[in-house]
Amino acid sequence: MISINIEFDSIQNLKRKIIVKEKQLANILQLYDKQQTFKIADFLTSEIDKDNLQDTIDFVVSNNSNNSNFKDELYEEDEYEGIFLEGNQYLLSSSEGEVTIIDMISEDHGVRIEDTRVKFTEESFIILITNKEETLDWIKKYRADK
Repeated sequence: MISINIEFDSIQNLKRKIIVKEKQLANILQLYDKQQTFKIADFLTSEIDKDNLQDTIDFVVSNNSNNSNFKDELYEEDEYEGIFLEGNQYLLSSSEGEVTIIDMISEDHGVRIEDTRVKFTEESFIILITNKEETLDWIKKYRADK
């Protein structure tokens, strides 16, 4: 009887944690319009995986103080001002607690800046990328609801 109660309590705690995480993601993602939300999903799908997750977090929290660790991944052209981590399609910038993703391919093709850039707080960005699958699930539900 005791082990059943312990298992039930563990399941209840797990359910609470999942609900808290879902609310946290929803609170972040609801700040963005439809276009930005789709851009976030595209960024997560094309740029974030288990192999580069920690490097991405390290870049974001480094606040541009030790970018020598990212020398191979830094954007080196002069079209954008600042220090950016270069991905396949996106540039990532982090400065003073704010993270920006830039869809450089869309910008190269004349898409308006308002539709190619998304800004986050550092904390919100890290929450979204460390919970990639849950974030993508939320966005998929959001698409279905619209």
